[in-house]
Amino acid sequence: MPIEPASVSPSVSCGACGEPTTGEDARCEACGRRPAGVEHAEDVLESPDAGAALIVLGAGVTDRGHRRRRNEDAFDLVRVATDTGDVVVAVVCDGVASVPGGATASRAACDVAVAAGREALAGGQDLDEAAATTADAARRAVAALAPGAGQAPACTYVAAVLDAERAVVSWVGDSRAYWLCPATPEDSAVLTEDDSWAAEMVAAGVVGAADALSDPRAHVITRWLAADAPDVVARHRSWALDDTGVLLLCSDGVWNHLPDPAVLAAALPQATTPTDADGVHAGALALVDAALDDGGHDNATAILLAVGPAPGA
Repeated sequence: MPIEPASVSPSVSCGACGEPTTGEDARCEACGRRPAGVEHAEDVLESPDAGAALIVLGAGVTDRGHRRRRNEDAFDLVRVATDTGDVVVAVVCDGVASVPGGATASRAACDVAVAAGREALAGGQDLDEAAATTADAARRAVAALAPGAGQAPACTYVAAVLDAERAVVSWVGDSRAYWLCPATPEDSAVLTEDDSWAAEMVAAGVVGAADALSDPRAHVITRWLAADAPDVVARHRSWALDDTGVLLLCSDGVWNHLPDPAVLAAALPQATTPTDADGVHAGALALVDAALDDGGHDNATAILLAVGPAPGA
């Protein structure tokens, strides 16, 4: 059954607790969370359990922007308790505006991905397995939305699954993941590779980066989630979490305005640290606001996950 976006029908399941989001503003009446998929939404990750040597604090923000008729981005982030400790699952999806149903696709992908990630982790899957399960569940959910040939809602996808030791990011399309180092911005990096015409032309050595990015086809995506999408197996990247930093997941409505990792890191408030939940929330707001201040020509969504030692560790 197609899942309607929160801005059209609030009868979706909450990614946090699974209860219907039946409130007038799509807020879950059971746990109080409000999903993305509305013009503007914010969420803060629940506090971690005490005792972990490394902790993750998180927050997400989405905004319609100044030029789009509606917000077709969606996000969600949850903390899952497992036998080996807390695991965070975070997802950002961007509805493809060139086909109908982008908002439905992105909302469905987020809701189903988070639910699948929670179930996979509870069932004992490791981070890599859970990341693959989460991405495949999102793919199947969006594919199921197509009412007929040539009518396939579509979205991009970027997600992270991380615990106190490792992180895995997965993606399809041009939503991105970054590792940001606010104290040393020059050490920040892009973690994903865009599935776009420009990125593929540069990788193939056909044109240089400057020429590719100036081409009208530069931002045409080459992979996406949809019933009619080619090659939709998500790519993955994993690494050991052995340093303090901030993992950013964002739609192109953010990174098109601030593509450089060092610039993104420098734009974060000083309080964006693994010991300050309010500061992490302020950091997510700051990045979305920076995109809006630069023109806000698209929906803008950012999740920040600040990783570092627990206080006193």
